Amino acid sequence: MKTINSEYLSTHSSSKIRTRNPWRIRSISVVVSLLVWSTIASAQLDPYAANNTLYPPAGELPNGWNGGFRSSNYDYPTKPVKSSWLPGGPAGIAKAGLTLDSASAYVDAVKKFIQDDIKGLVNTPLKWSPEQVGWFDMPWGAHGSNLPNGKINPESGREALLGSYTGQILQPNTFKSPQPPVAFQNHAVIYYNDVAASMLGKVWKDPFVPDLSAAQFPEGSIVVKVEAATLTPKQWPLLEGSTVSYVYRPTTASLLDPKQKEKKAEIVPMYFSQMAVKIKDSVASPETGWVFIAFTYDKNASGDTVWDKAVPVGAMWGNDPEYARIPKGVGDKGLQQTWISPTAPEFIHQTLGWGGRLAGPMDVGRRHNVVTMSGKRYQGDAEFPASSCISCHSAAQFPFVANLYPSPNLIFPEDGLAQFLFYDPGSVQWAKWFQNRPGNVAMTGQGREGIYPIDYDMLLTFALGTADAAAGSDTFLQHRLPGH
Repeated sequence: MKTINSEYLSTHSSSKIRTRNPWRIRSISVVVSLLVWSTIASAQLDPYAANNTLYPPAGELPNGWNGGFRSSNYDYPTKPVKSSWLPGGPAGIAKAGLTLDSASAYVDAVKKFIQDDIKGLVNTPLKWSPEQVGWFDMPWGAHGSNLPNGKINPESGREALLGSYTGQILQPNTFKSPQPPVAFQNHAVIYYNDVAASMLGKVWKDPFVPDLSAAQFPEGSIVVKVEAATLTPKQWPLLEGSTVSYVYRPTTASLLDPKQKEKKAEIVPMYFSQMAVKIKDSVASPETGWVFIAFTYDKNASGDTVWDKAVPVGAMWGNDPEYARIPKGVGDKGLQQTWISPTAPEFIHQTLGWGGRLAGPMDVGRRHNVVTMSGKRYQGDAEFPASSCISCHSAAQFPFVANLYPSPNLIFPEDGLAQFLFYDPGSVQWAKWFQNRPGNVAMTGQGREGIYPIDYDMLLTFALGTADAAAGSDTFLQHRLPGH
């Protein structure tokens, strides 16, 4: 594969790809057949777009801006990549499988393993680029969707400043102490290491006819999601000293204002708050194949940089399925496949998932304004522990026919704003989300033709759905789903 920029595209019309803004920067495979492009010309969707084509006026760019926009890296390895991560972790930390005793050392080793590549994304987010460090993007996620008036929906696609995805809106009562004064949003960037990208290259060899049979990540695959909150340190003192970055999105206030019918993008500052990492390591995690790790910013942690102050929330390598039929989600022995760091800041306990399973502070692992199938209601400040890192990602399958949450409905509303229907905790239906399955087994529809497991990766799941819709299929047409 080969990288070409917007200048190349503007002078080589035979590629059948048009740039719609001279500032656009993107990386794109040149192996695209004209026949395929002509079959979806009406859709006018670019699987290898870098962003949704909405750019702030040059005079409004923030102070310290480096003059460019976040590029995308689709130059996937064409051959399998040998991982330098040792299965089970360095020195065999988890050679017999992760335990509560070995989890802390394993998490520290993972952070150290990725730091040379990823610390710049946390410490100097305005300067970092995926090409420089050899990490990669997912196709079919950047282009924006059209509103009825023909304009690009500013909430959709990847925005241009950081290449971020829009996350969920979090209500102030998500946190009790200290409680933010206003609702806020988290925005995230997601990148794949070279091992994971070698698989993506197989899936997307033809971006319009993805190879679903290849959607299983090799050992040593790592996916990183770095998130920032649209609160200021003055609003939420927990963010004091964190790094600031910017997105070109509607403000949270405008999204929640029913009088503002047309939402417009603005330059919105935000502060690093969380990093999620998942690593394919079937030695450390023999039942699911994955270890999920969450880090949060702790202004009181030791160290000189924000990367140093990104401390572990915990790790999770299974759903503790023996407790899946217990309404509280945990039994006398306690969870054995979730480790929560004893030195993590106290506020992280306000946002853990069902039964204390791992969920990062920005993951919306607890919901408000919930009603269950039996009619029980959780209203006002009443919280409903609803999810976990692995239970959410276990819904990764194509077609996308199961919610990220244990719900009979496919779409989920913004937290607290509209009632959200759930299965009852501990019920047979609920328990489907809290099993341990290898990544090649779909959560629903096992054994049914046309149901493909997507190995615990939701971004790939959504990308496949978008590609399917672009090809003219509306059987499983998705509405926009916020990141989780």
